[in-house]
Amino acid sequence: MRRRLSSLFTLAVPVAAAGLAVLWLLSPNASGDKGVVYETVPATKGQIRKIVSTSGPVRALVTVSVGSQLSGQVEKVLVDFNSEVKPGDILATIDAQTFAARVAQAKADIEAAEAALANQEAALEKAKAVLQAAETNVARQQGLAEKRLSPQLTLETAVRDRDVARADITVAQAQVASARATIAQRKAALDQATIDLERTDIRSPIDGTVISRTVDPGQTVAASLQAPELFKIAQDLSRIRIEAQVNEADVGAVSEGNAASFTVDAYPDRQFEGRVTQVRLAATELNSVVTYTVIIEAANEGRKLFPGMTANVMIVSDTRDGTLRISNDALRFRPKTEVTAARGPRGGGGGGPDRGAQMIERLKTEMELTDAQVAAVRQAMDQLRSEMSASSEQPNFIGGGPGRDRGEFRQRMMSRIEQALGPLLTDGQRGAFQRWKQGREAVRPATVWVLGKSGIPERRSIRVGLADDQFTEVVGGELAEDDPVIIRARDVKS
Repeated sequence: MRRRLSSLFTLAVPVAAAGLAVLWLLSPNASGDKGVVYETVPATKGQIRKIVSTSGPVRALVTVSVGSQLSGQVEKVLVDFNSEVKPGDILATIDAQTFAARVAQAKADIEAAEAALANQEAALEKAKAVLQAAETNVARQQGLAEKRLSPQLTLETAVRDRDVARADITVAQAQVASARATIAQRKAALDQATIDLERTDIRSPIDGTVISRTVDPGQTVAASLQAPELFKIAQDLSRIRIEAQVNEADVGAVSEGNAASFTVDAYPDRQFEGRVTQVRLAATELNSVVTYTVIIEAANEGRKLFPGMTANVMIVSDTRDGTLRISNDALRFRPKTEVTAARGPRGGGGGGPDRGAQMIERLKTEMELTDAQVAAVRQAMDQLRSEMSASSEQPNFIGGGPGRDRGEFRQRMMSRIEQALGPLLTDGQRGAFQRWKQGREAVRPATVWVLGKSGIPERRSIRVGLADDQFTEVVGGELAEDDPVIIRARDVKS
């Protein structure tokens, strides 16, 4: 509701979304027949979240396709969609008659091979007996020949018979080994036949829920180079993952551990929470648009989320709490004429000599620095100030005059802080420091306009950082909390 006051017309309008007051000021021009109405929103402290919006399908954490390694006719199907199964549970059975016959045949082959082995072993024993007799005969004929009681030809015949007996033993031993190998081969065939018979019972490999069934009793399945998919089982639907596609322009802001929230069309009024667990490096290009797959895991309480649902995801890539912020509209506002603009005062909201102290306080809060760590940062900053002051390079950051290279100073300062803190940071603090550093590197200059007490816009130079769909972070410059920042203006007739 607007309310006009005497010569200046101030309108207060509540902004429901941000809970901020909006100030309208009517400033007459030189002719007196027109004025300018300025809408302002005060700079406030609050939270800013950088959001990366995307979407992707809901998946189970682990999904297993179950098929048949055998060809045959399906005899029974024991599960259906949504059936809960345990490892080893029978899902379906294939007609086992053929495979049972193969097992029986393999057993018979083993029995035949064992009988053949027995014959070969008997032949070996016989050959050993023949050899023994031949060796005895050779010894006897040698004795007779030495005494010249037997002709030499008889001795030679006995030696030849002994050699033949020895060869017969070698053959018999080889035949025994072959028979034993045949038995081993037949046992392996029995094992394979037994395995195939067991595979007629198609079992669940995991603990999960059947989400797909593509087979019915009486159906014939043919297993060739690839096992046909009969069932699909989702493991542990109490947790799910989302395969979100993030544009290449946004993927740099996403990292493992980022918080995420999402909705699905089935529950439009409910928001689910998750966390980024993986940023895949492989790119996907479609119609010259490059995207990267980001995996988000989330709890599925009550199993309300089903595989295949489309999730509308918001990934929180960065968060600032209690930071000075302005409306995004303020960065787009420019007065129509520069002649009406006055220069605002310096030093508000993080500018001036106190900026270093503010930075130290922020580091202390965000990273929970110890007193020793704070002292190290303060010493590093004081040393850098002294060095630059001595060399007449002191920038505006520490109260120097215009035209100084503040960017160079910030770079040096960042390097000094990192050198001072690096050896003192814990593992947890190190990650927070890197996020803070990245945020500082993303800082950029900007200009806003503040409504002065005289009703004339005043230019303020600031530095801005993180931004969301409503607010932009102010990390330094000539702006203080509650300053009335102009977001738009319009001409009115008196």
